[in-house]
Amino acid sequence: MLARSTGVACAFAGAGALAACGTDTVRPGAPAASLAVGSGSVSQAVATSERALIARYTETIAAFVQLAPSLEPLLRQHEEHLAATGVEVPEPPVHTPPSDLHAATSALRQAELSAAIERRESCLLATEPELIRTLTFIAASEASHVAALRAVSHRS
Repeated sequence: MLARSTGVACAFAGAGALAACGTDTVRPGAPAASLAVGSGSVSQAVATSERALIARYTETIAAFVQLAPSLEPLLRQHEEHLAATGVEVPEPPVHTPPSDLHAATSALRQAELSAAIERRESCLLATEPELIRTLTFIAASEASHVAALRAVSHRS
């Protein structure tokens, strides 16, 4: 169960991600070529990132089985995100998580933060409205994982 403050943080993070994906504003100085990326390329990049997150969660759960009840729901969400892309990607190279539990959850939290930022960028690059909506929800989910992992770290 998430603490009230964590729930509020998740709500704000999700709202921020949704707002970011819904904007038509272009970053000043953004190269014109980056604005013309097709949805297929965006889906491929998102699928690759989600596959990497799935691997990191799987490896962390294997190293710290006591975290399984907290991490498996987040892992399942990433599996759903990957399925939503409709793209098959290969397994990433094996990544050994840090040997310290707090360092391992911190590494996952950083990976989630990076993924949330990447998803925001993906929203801006995608060209199909349905994909943009899907990416919006994925970005909000990943932003909420940052707060959830912070709570896991504090409980451990």
